[in-house]
Amino acid sequence: MRYPKLATMTENPGYGQFCPVAVAAEIIAERWTPLVLRALFCGATRFGEIQASVPRMSSALLSRRLKDLEQANIVERRQVEKGKGFEYFLTPSGAELFPVLDQMGNWAQKWLRREIISDKNLDPDVLFWELRRNILAANYQVEQRRVVEFQLQGVPAERRFYWLVFEPGDVDICVKNPGYDINLWVNSKLRTLVELWLGHRKISAAIDDDSLQLDGDAPDVDAFSNLFTCSHFAKVGELPPAVPN
Repeated sequence: MRYPKLATMTENPGYGQFCPVAVAAEIIAERWTPLVLRALFCGATRFGEIQASVPRMSSALLSRRLKDLEQANIVERRQVEKGKGFEYFLTPSGAELFPVLDQMGNWAQKWLRREIISDKNLDPDVLFWELRRNILAANYQVEQRRVVEFQLQGVPAERRFYWLVFEPGDVDICVKNPGYDINLWVNSKLRTLVELWLGHRKISAAIDDDSLQLDGDAPDVDAFSNLFTCSHFAKVGELPPAVPN
């Protein structure tokens, strides 16, 4: 049996305690590490896919964190079957961490609702990465290309527009106009979309109060509720928060 090699965690000298919480924290509580694990739990395997889920994390730091997790027997690196490069997969040890992160997310939805949606945490790149991942996981299918244009309010001009391009069997995120015909236009504040994603609000309520505007043919407008799949933590987000907003 292999055990975590704590000496590899060079940035953290350790707590010097035999408490299991302290020892586990030395491995999984490093800055960014829980988010790297989140990406792996969500199905990311390639370096670029993982980095897309943590856009503010440098490539060098991500590489270091993956090496730490690999040496701790939480992540396994494998050569891709075709082409060059590697893929990263959770080991059985790593997979058993899922309930830990799951409970962290549910706890935050209950007790830190206000902090989750504070301005400093509203990153559109993360939202659209999460949205694309959920769409792929839900196996949302189209028979021909469909394009959804999002115009975000309350963000810098260079981050105002995003496009989701649906193709049979795939969906892509564009930050520059892909040049295709648009089937559905979505106009909303970024905060509103994040609240919808987290389950804090219902799409129907956002449409009713005009904080979410959808423009397109009726079938495309109706399809929005299916393509805008909510967060894994949305069920808890639908419940009243422990601390009122």
